[in-house]
Amino acid sequence: MNHVHVCLVSDQPIPNLTTVFQFQPDTVLLLYTDESKEKKDRLKAILRKYNKKVDERLILPFDMQNVIEVCEGVLKDYADAEVSLNITCGTKISILGAFQVFYSADKQIWYVNTDGQQLQQLSPEIKEIPISTKIKIRDYLAANGFEITDWQKDDQVILKRRELTEFLADIAVRKDYLIGEINYVVPDAEAPDLKLPKYIDFPKTPEMEELARLLEQHGMAKRADEHCISVDDKNVLLYLKGFWFEEYVYTLAKGIDADEVLLNVTGTWDTKGKKPPINEFDVMIAKGTQLALISCKTSNPNRAVKGEAEGVGKEYLYELDSLGDKALGLFGKRMLASARNIDNQYVKDRAKVMRIEIVDGKNIRTLKDKLKSWLAR
Repeated sequence: MNHVHVCLVSDQPIPNLTTVFQFQPDTVLLLYTDESKEKKDRLKAILRKYNKKVDERLILPFDMQNVIEVCEGVLKDYADAEVSLNITCGTKISILGAFQVFYSADKQIWYVNTDGQQLQQLSPEIKEIPISTKIKIRDYLAANGFEITDWQKDDQVILKRRELTEFLADIAVRKDYLIGEINYVVPDAEAPDLKLPKYIDFPKTPEMEELARLLEQHGMAKRADEHCISVDDKNVLLYLKGFWFEEYVYTLAKGIDADEVLLNVTGTWDTKGKKPPINEFDVMIAKGTQLALISCKTSNPNRAVKGEAEGVGKEYLYELDSLGDKALGLFGKRMLASARNIDNQYVKDRAKVMRIEIVDGKNIRTLKDKLKSWLAR
C-alpha cells in the first residue's frame, strides 16, 4: 500500500526530515503557510534528491477550520493509501486542527522527541521507538538555508602532520601563553602585502626549538638558526596562526563514533536574489539526526574589550550563538573549543545560559572523551 506521510512545515525542518528518512514513505505531503513557503521549497528540494514524491497544500496557520478542511481533503484524496502525520512542527492551531482530523480517522500520529532521541506515536496507540536514521551534514544545513560550497576534502596532509599538531596541543595544555607568542610572531597570511618567504623568530624556549625542528622535519619550513625558521607557503602561516587547532579537533572528532565529520565547511546562505553572504564553520559533526558545530579559537579569550566585563570571550559566544541558531536550528549542539584557558567566569556562566559547551586550555587533553559524552546527551 502506498504510504503518504504528512508534515507541518515550520522554521524547524529537522523533525520533518527525521520521520521522512526513518519511515521512508512513498509520498511526502507538506502542509505549509505563506510564511513558510521558502522552508517548504528547501525541504522539497532535499526530498526530491532522494526520489521522494512531494505533494503540498497551503494552510492558514491560525484558522482552525481551514486546517481541518485541508486535512480532511488530504485523507479523501489519499483514501486508498496508508497516511501518517508528524505534528512536531507548526503553530498550535495548525497542530490541533491536524491532530483532530487524523486522530478521528484513526491514523498514525507521530511526535519527534529530539532530546530523548525517540519517536513518540500518539495515535492510534501510544508507544515510543528510537530514532535510528541519519541526516547528512549537507542536507541538515540545506534545510536551514545554507548551501555548502567547499570543505577540506583531502585530510592526508592533516594526518601526516598529526605529530606536529599534537605537539602544539601539548604546548597549549602545559604553557598556553606560548600559543599567544606564536600567534604574535607569525605574520598574517591574508595580508595584501604579504611577501614570501617569511622569517619567523620564535621565543627562545625548548618548546619552540622543538617546534622549529618538527616544522623542518615535515617540510613546512627551513631552519635559519636554532629558533628562526623560513616559511615560503602561506598555508603554513595559516596553520601556525591557528588552523593547527582546527586540525587537532577534527582528528579527535574523526576518532569517535560519529557518522560524518567535516572541517572548514564554507558556503552561502539562501537570500533569494540578494548577494548571498558567505560563512565558514570550523568543525561539524553529524551523529544520527543531530549536528554539532565546534568553533575553534587560539587567540586570547581573556583579552579585554572596552566596556565589556566578559572581554573577547563574549564575542566568541555571540558569534557562535548567532551562526549556530541560524545553521543548526533548535536541535543542534554548539561548542567553543579554546586552546587557551578561559579565565573569565562571566563567559562560562553566559555559555551555560546559551547552552554552549566550553572546552578550554588544559581540558583539551580530554576533548575526545568530552566529545563522546557530549554527543551522547
